[in-house]
Amino acid sequence: MIKKFILTLVAITTAHTAAFAHPVSYQGATSLMSYNKPEENELLLTYSFKPYLAAGLYYFREAKTNYTMPRVNFLAKRWNNEDSQANIYLGAGYGVEKSFDENKAVTYGSIDVDWESRKYYTAAAYSRFFRDNSGPQYRPDFEMIKARVGFAPYLAEYNDINAWLILQADKKNDSGTELTQFVRLFYRNVLIELGAGFNGNWTFNYMVHF
Repeated sequence: MIKKFILTLVAITTAHTAAFAHPVSYQGATSLMSYNKPEENELLLTYSFKPYLAAGLYYFREAKTNYTMPRVNFLAKRWNNEDSQANIYLGAGYGVEKSFDENKAVTYGSIDVDWESRKYYTAAAYSRFFRDNSGPQYRPDFEMIKARVGFAPYLAEYNDINAWLILQADKKNDSGTELTQFVRLFYRNVLIELGAGFNGNWTFNYMVHF
């Protein structure tokens, strides 16, 4: 009974680390997360000072615009249930937006929420870059909304290769909603996602905790 409980707890923790690229890991962990698809790259390198607090560097590129900044992430709330877990994360940063050889200050804010078990999970994220519009040309803030649902086709232990099937919907400003299907493979501290969008775009994500 005790052994089963420990294995379940480890599996939930493993799923938690992998499910939606959570911005805070266990204390003392360094995390590297990267998301890549045509015309878009995202990179987050953080160090978790506490189980609820992490800080690091954040880079995001969309078409010919990129954002670079230090970023702080905070675990605002966690619910530990017998066979599932739910979380709320907050993120903030302040840095530089570079677009068409022009540099401007930008402020970043985000919220991530999720619920997951060994078999299923759901997650959603909202992030926004608050642009500096002190010049003559006004540009709306850049915002992103992302939601995911997924399930594990089989239950694996920590030392086995974990596999998940995922459907993701994301939207940016006034653009249409993009749907992407993923196969995710997770082994110990390394996660890889291979995705194909319904519009024909490819996606490659990877995450490492060390």
